Amino acid sequence: MVAYDKLTGELEWKTPLLGLVGYVSPAIVKIDGNDHVVMVTACGRGEDEMGKVVGMNPLTGEILWSFNKRECHILVSSAVDAGEKVLIVGGYELGALMIEIEKQAGGSQGTKELFRTEKFGDQTKPPLMHNGYFYAQFGTNRTRDGLTCMNMDGEIMWKTKRDPDFNKGSMILADGLILATDGEKSLYLIEPNSSGFKPIAHAELHGETGTDSEGIARRVGGHTQNWAPIALADGMLLIRDQSRMMCVKVVQKGYFYQYFTDICRRHWIHTYERQR
Repeated sequence: MVAYDKLTGELEWKTPLLGLVGYVSPAIVKIDGNDHVVMVTACGRGEDEMGKVVGMNPLTGEILWSFNKRECHILVSSAVDAGEKVLIVGGYELGALMIEIEKQAGGSQGTKELFRTEKFGDQTKPPLMHNGYFYAQFGTNRTRDGLTCMNMDGEIMWKTKRDPDFNKGSMILADGLILATDGEKSLYLIEPNSSGFKPIAHAELHGETGTDSEGIARRVGGHTQNWAPIALADGMLLIRDQSRMMCVKVVQKGYFYQYFTDICRRHWIHTYERQR
């Protein structure tokens, strides 16, 4: 891990090699009121090459704690801040791991495994946490559990399976609601609720042109593969598939919401009003 001054580009600090290099990006989590940079390493085939979860001081790069027993396979998702705890997901069918950061004698910090589960995960994105529950799209090459909700103890609350199917799409939390692509054609507006799947509205945005994906990408993701992260800024939602980028306007108006105005093509795709 390296840190650079954002204005000058000068190297601020550099850690020793943390482990095998994978796809995971670093994340910031709060531990005991302080920011920690958390990095998840890749895994090898041997027992001495299990994945690591490492917490560092963002100002100095000092390694504060490390968990060295993460079983994984091709990790992609960043660590998730779970309130003094850290949730790690991914590795295809290898599910999720929750660890807690504990104070030890002398002021050092250690880790404690709270649970592992193969019933919750996300192959490509970090889960969302809202009001003590996690939401993720648990679609892998073999598992199709759809949008899945899990509590802080690792108990599964519900799964959509294939009705509707969510498979490697992207999700963000905005104003207490989830905006989610399903990995294929549709954009959903969802009320996060531990009692069940609560869709508010959806619109099919990527069903017209498909993609140019070939080989394994097409076999796994289909011809309308839409796995890229979505981004919301100033009421504009950016969505990208394999062949194009789309900007969708999300408007809050009085006590009502109007959603899914396609400002790129200058006409309505879908409209929904919901009284607050």
